[in-house]
Amino acid sequence: MAFGDYSLEIYLQGLAGVVPTLPMAYAGLEAKASAAMPQSVWSYLAGGAGDERTQRANVAAFDRWGLIPRMLVGAKERDLSVDVFGMKLLAPVFMAPIGVIGICAQDGHGDLATARAAAATGVPMVVSTFTADPLEDVAAEFGDTPGLFQLYVPKDREFAASLVQRAESAGYQAIVVALDQPVTGWRPGDLATAHSPPLHGYCLTNYTSDPVFRAGLAQPPEENPQATILHWMQTWSNALTWDDLPWLRSLTGLPLIVKGICHPDDARRAKDGGVDGIYCSNHGGRHANGGLPAIDCLPRVVDAADGLPVLFDSGIRSGADIVKALALGATAVGIGRPYAYGLALRGVDGVVHVLRSLLAETDLIMAVDGYPSLKDLKPDALRRVG
Repeated sequence: MAFGDYSLEIYLQGLAGVVPTLPMAYAGLEAKASAAMPQSVWSYLAGGAGDERTQRANVAAFDRWGLIPRMLVGAKERDLSVDVFGMKLLAPVFMAPIGVIGICAQDGHGDLATARAAAATGVPMVVSTFTADPLEDVAAEFGDTPGLFQLYVPKDREFAASLVQRAESAGYQAIVVALDQPVTGWRPGDLATAHSPPLHGYCLTNYTSDPVFRAGLAQPPEENPQATILHWMQTWSNALTWDDLPWLRSLTGLPLIVKGICHPDDARRAKDGGVDGIYCSNHGGRHANGGLPAIDCLPRVVDAADGLPVLFDSGIRSGADIVKALALGATAVGIGRPYAYGLALRGVDGVVHVLRSLLAETDLIMAVDGYPSLKDLKPDALRRVG
C-alpha cells in the first residue's frame, strides 16, 4: 500500500458519509490545537524566540524553492524507503524531539502516545531528555519501529553517562546530542506569563528517575520537589566545546548524531571528531532569533558532511516541504509542531493522522511531479523562485 493511498481511503469513507474530523492541513491543525491547549502550554510549544522572525523565516524559506515536474518517468509506484544508521525505514521522515510533548496530550502522557503512533506508522520518534514518563517506558511502546534518544548534556559527566547507558539498555538505536540549547533563549510569550514547564516540575521524569541525579539530592524528589527543581536548574545543561566531543564519542557504541549544525565548518569538524551523523536545525527558531532559515543552511552542511547522513528539521509544515528538504540533500526530515498539534487534538490517533497526511502528500507530489524514488530527488530538481 502506497502512502498516497491515505487520500483514497478518505474519499472512500466519504462515500459512506464519513468526513474527516481532524484538519487536513497545517493551518487548521494549528488553529484547533491553540483552542484545545492551555495557554501556558500553547505558548511554550508554539512560541519562538524574540519577535519570532526566525521561526517565520524557517517556514517562508521553503516558498523560495520550486520543484520542476518531470514527465514520462513511470512514477506509478514510488519507493520512499531509506537505510540510515542501520535502521531500515519505510520513509525518510521522523518525529523531531519536543521536550514538552508529554504535557501536550490531554492525559499528560504525550510521550507514550507519540511512541504508540511511531509503532503504528513506522515513523521513528526522537525522544527528548524532557519526558513526562521515563525513557524506558517510552521505548517499550515503539514496537518494531526504531527510537532515538536526544540528550541534553548535563554538567555532571557521570549523570550524562547514566542517561546514555539507560537509553542503550532500553533499546534506543542512536544518541542525538543537542548542541542548540546551552541555555533557554529569550521567549517573550513564556516571559509574559512567567511560565516555564520544567520549573513547575513538568517533564523531568528522566532526571528524577535517574540514580545519579537522585544521589545528588539531600531528600528524594517526592519529599522535596523544590530542592529537586533547584538541583535540576544547576545541572541540566552544559555549554559544550569541541574538547568535549571525544568524551561524548566515548560514551556509546551507538550512532552519535550532533544536533544544531548549520555551519559547514562545524559539520566538517564534527565529522573529523568521529560522529556518525549531522543534524541540521536551528531548533525551529525557539531559542535564538535573527538567524538564517535552516533550509538555507542545509545544502552547504550536506556538502561538508561529505557522505555522512544529514537529518534536518525546522519549518516543516507540509509534504511539499519534506520533498524540498530531501532534494536539498537531507537523508531524513523531522516533523515537529504538526504532530504535537495532532497529539493535542486526539492523542495517538491525532499523531497518526498527521503523519499519514504528510507522508501521503509527499508520496503524491513525487508521483505527480515524476520522482519515483529518493535517488531522483536531487538539488537540480529544484529552482529558486523570485
